[in-house]
Amino acid sequence: MDQKYEDFKRQVRDSSDIVDVISGYITLQKKGRYYWACCPFHGEKTPSFSVDRERQFFYCYGCHTGGDVFSFVQKIENCTFPEAVKTLAGRANIPIPETHRTAADIRREKKRQDMYTVNDLACRYFAACLHKTEHGVRALEYFHNRGITDEIIRQFSLGYSLPGFHSLQFNLIKKGCTMDQLKSAGLVRDKNGRCTDMFMNRVMIPIKDPRGKVIAFGGRVMDDGLPKYLNTGETDIFLKRETLFGLDVAIKAIREAKEAVVVEGYMDAISLHAVGITRVVASLGTAFSEQHAKLLHRITDTVVFAYDSDDAGRRNAVRAVGIAKKEGMTVKVLNVPEGKDPDEYVRHFGRDAFEELIKNAWDGTEFQIRYTISKNNITDLAGKVRCVSNIIPYLQECKTEIEAAGYIKFLAQQLVIDEGLIMGEYRKRTANRSMKQNPIAVPDVRVADSVPNAVKQAESKLLLLFFQYPGMIMDCRDILNEVGFVSPVRQSIYEKISNMENETFSGIQERLFAEGDGEINSEIARILSGENLASAEEERVKIADDCIRLMHRNFLLREFEDHRRLADTYASMNDARYVEELKICNELRGKITNLYGS
Repeated sequence: MDQKYEDFKRQVRDSSDIVDVISGYITLQKKGRYYWACCPFHGEKTPSFSVDRERQFFYCYGCHTGGDVFSFVQKIENCTFPEAVKTLAGRANIPIPETHRTAADIRREKKRQDMYTVNDLACRYFAACLHKTEHGVRALEYFHNRGITDEIIRQFSLGYSLPGFHSLQFNLIKKGCTMDQLKSAGLVRDKNGRCTDMFMNRVMIPIKDPRGKVIAFGGRVMDDGLPKYLNTGETDIFLKRETLFGLDVAIKAIREAKEAVVVEGYMDAISLHAVGITRVVASLGTAFSEQHAKLLHRITDTVVFAYDSDDAGRRNAVRAVGIAKKEGMTVKVLNVPEGKDPDEYVRHFGRDAFEELIKNAWDGTEFQIRYTISKNNITDLAGKVRCVSNIIPYLQECKTEIEAAGYIKFLAQQLVIDEGLIMGEYRKRTANRSMKQNPIAVPDVRVADSVPNAVKQAESKLLLLFFQYPGMIMDCRDILNEVGFVSPVRQSIYEKISNMENETFSGIQERLFAEGDGEINSEIARILSGENLASAEEERVKIADDCIRLMHRNFLLREFEDHRRLADTYASMNDARYVEELKICNELRGKITNLYGS
């Protein structure tokens, strides 16, 4: 990144006081040194969200989210870092520099902006056709008959496309759009040299990005015509695997409920919103993707899949569960009874009945197990063996063996076979997989074990010292290069600070927030929220020594535990190398005793 752009970012930061920016989203109240509010990122009744004007960062003691002004805008607007910079630049009336972009970048950006403009004009046109034309009366009745109110129509910017072959293009060309722009946006198609509107005589559903910009359209017939649904093709601003319909409307409700409900189609989502279930988004009939999971995980930790109850919907849900679990989310799947889709069900039985389905949704892994059992013939032993074999990959997605054991017990009950047999097969398959990846599978206790609170406090206090007095790093570097930080996040922060010894406190803070991701920024904010440490050099040195001493002892204990486990592994395999591991264990035990006592 060139210096001019770096200067631009710094100008934006300097012009964006964090208290003023956050006050534009929530009401802050000053108490002592900090400003306080109920956190906008999780539901709470007692304020735990703090903003430090002096040091220009925020931190929530409830959900442990934190960062600088750019981090806040990224999270509240659900946007990328460059988009957050642009948002704040616009707020401060600071022009965005062009010099760091190539001519191709500028052309690409102009094309994207043209698409946004064309789609916005089309959205307004379709809305006018719905409300101000004779043809639109029938479309409005269609919406109303499905329980979609005028408020929901407004909220989702719903519209209608006239029956004519050229109605949209004639209107938009009058407004200054070119035919090439309409084609690029997917609103006009060229067939044998004849350009016609893509959408004709359909109710229109604009598809928006998380910030509410129209990026595509879906059109649905109002009768039994085919195709039932017609969507804009993918463009430079619309990729199905990165788009969740309705997220712009649902994002606040998802944060408050700490849960997102995902359906397959936009009519399902709209119908649920119409009855007041507003934490709903749709994956646009496409497969739930890793990008979808990441997008949702920025807002919530829990996702409920409410796919159609036919076999295709259940199959898609099985796959989606695996993707969401891999992202680290808590996953549930609801079963829509009587073969109905969510749209049908909620229109027949209402909001309370559907909320009850969500409340009673199956755990994601349990759903995967139940579905797999339903697809196998388990009347004989061979069928049960095949079923277990198909389910084990889902068990291997579990975070712990304790969790897997719970599902194995459930599976054994469902198949009426011995739990120990399933556990044995699970362990054998898991061991074989581990051996392929690593001939001797040693548990990574540094990551798997919880960090003792005293060690966490020592690491945090030491980093706060380095923030305030970066010159201290030089005296501690050798031992810290050996010991390291148990937390990968704090290790990353330490490595970043190590390269900034000549920076000021504010300079370190600015660069760290700019370079870090959400997890790193939250940890930085948590560390900075601690009280300033002693200014006397002698006292600072003592604090650092105490922290490093505790970290070093913990390091040696973990080294001992690593080699002890490896010795056990070798011994169980009758491998002579266990003798060498026992020798290392004894040496480490002696070292710990000599340095720190028993």
